[in-house]
Amino acid sequence: MLARLARMLPKPARTAPLVAAHPSSGAGPGIALEAGRVHGPAGSRAAAGLANIQILRGLAAATVLVHHAAVYAQILRGADPLFPTFAAMLGLWGVAVFFAISGTLMAGLVVRDRPLLFLAHRISRIFPTYLAVVALFAALFAALGLSLGGLTPLSLSLAPAGPRSYPLNVEWTLVFETSFYVGLFLLASAGLARRIVPVAVLWLALLAAAFLLLPAASRDLVLPPAYMLPVAAACLPFAGGLLLPRLIASGRMTPAAGWLALPLFAACLIVERDGARWLGGIAAVLLVGAAASGRQARGEGAVTRAALSLGDASYVLYLVHVPVLVLTARAVPAHWSGLAYGVIAVVVALGLAALLGPVDVALYRALRRRIDAAAPVTLKRWLAAYLLTFAACAAWGSGETARNDWHERRARAALAALPAETWAGAEAATAAIEGRGLALSPSMRGALEGIEPASPVESVVSGYAFDPARPKQTYLLAVYCSGRLIGLDRPRRTRKDLAAVTGPGRPGRRIGFLMQIPAAACAADPAPVAVAIDTEGRMAVLAAPKR
Repeated sequence: MLARLARMLPKPARTAPLVAAHPSSGAGPGIALEAGRVHGPAGSRAAAGLANIQILRGLAAATVLVHHAAVYAQILRGADPLFPTFAAMLGLWGVAVFFAISGTLMAGLVVRDRPLLFLAHRISRIFPTYLAVVALFAALFAALGLSLGGLTPLSLSLAPAGPRSYPLNVEWTLVFETSFYVGLFLLASAGLARRIVPVAVLWLALLAAAFLLLPAASRDLVLPPAYMLPVAAACLPFAGGLLLPRLIASGRMTPAAGWLALPLFAACLIVERDGARWLGGIAAVLLVGAAASGRQARGEGAVTRAALSLGDASYVLYLVHVPVLVLTARAVPAHWSGLAYGVIAVVVALGLAALLGPVDVALYRALRRRIDAAAPVTLKRWLAAYLLTFAACAAWGSGETARNDWHERRARAALAALPAETWAGAEAATAAIEGRGLALSPSMRGALEGIEPASPVESVVSGYAFDPARPKQTYLLAVYCSGRLIGLDRPRRTRKDLAAVTGPGRPGRRIGFLMQIPAAACAADPAPVAVAIDTEGRMAVLAAPKR
């Protein structure tokens, strides 16, 4: 079916990109809207035939905001979830629409712009505002005595480096976006920009094969390493969006397609999450295609102007909303309802986005002018430095992820090889481990320090494991409650406070665990079993604190 679709489409040279000659404002997560300039209340967006896209972008940002407001009301405030399945899908739908918009616009821009300009424009759209928002909240959190995670070069590079902490907790979509842009740049540099349709069709075929052949845990990753990103289900709306300019130009995409999106969005509520990504991605492509091919909104009413302004501020709104949700949870009195907290947080996030949105737009316009005026040799140098950094971070992080995954698979296999009754208690676990000859060296030092509530729905398991005789050995921590494996995680802290245990000459390796588990998972078990396990499957039961 995909091959037949490719044959039906007109030749690439006859495709008119959905962009005009001059830059304008507006961005979702990493998406730049290009349009021509005209006079009139609708502004340049409507003139370029993209007013509907701009409104859709703003609505997508709003759905992600509402989704996270519901999530954080439950996590930070203990609020009862209202329509939990629907609230969970809001985030998936919003991101799918963002990616479909991005694919649609990039399909035109990669043909219109020279490869160097294409990538330079995309980088200037993503990173300056992102880094400025990170700096703003890092300073604000530090002033309040709070920590902002993920402030490492690997995380800030937005390269596909596998699971890790990010400062704003929304960066996973930006990791996908930067990877899409680098991929399109390489495609254009190889002279294949006008072959975007067959490339997109092949990509969709690859995604379909991955959906059928790979386990859900690998195809539905939101923070994949570089080698898994091209087959992640989240790519589908972007790949589908690449086809839209040709479909619209050939008349095969009409506004009526928007009605087909509705039952697909509804079906997301009754299928598994990986299936929902596929259905939601297809629905997002249809919705964006209907919006781009239909009659464009005119900015003559207050509601339309507000919707267009929300589209302008959507990138900033996407970046700031999670830190705003966290800070609002601290500021709002504890006795206020989750609904009151959510409404206040949404209003604050929208207000901050309205304040910073024009700054974001002005910054991008200024940077774009400088890029357009820059000498090609200057652009080559800067882009070469960026691509080397991107590739190095992706390779380093992906290699680390591969090692961690290999270690975890071996650990799970070793744990599963022991009888289920092994994990009923610490004494039974120790006897079974020693009986199988799997005990770690007596020189290993470790402890389960506590399982403390972090929120009404989450607890945090803390502990450490270290062997002075094998200082380079890394251990995983497995936690069993009521005989059931609750969590398996790698060390995340260096624990300099344990110098008395590890010795002053210990290398700065991570030996401390900080694992999040569901709050109810171990609530009924007075004696959870914590096990340290090495890369060879040897184990030791860690001493548990008195409860």
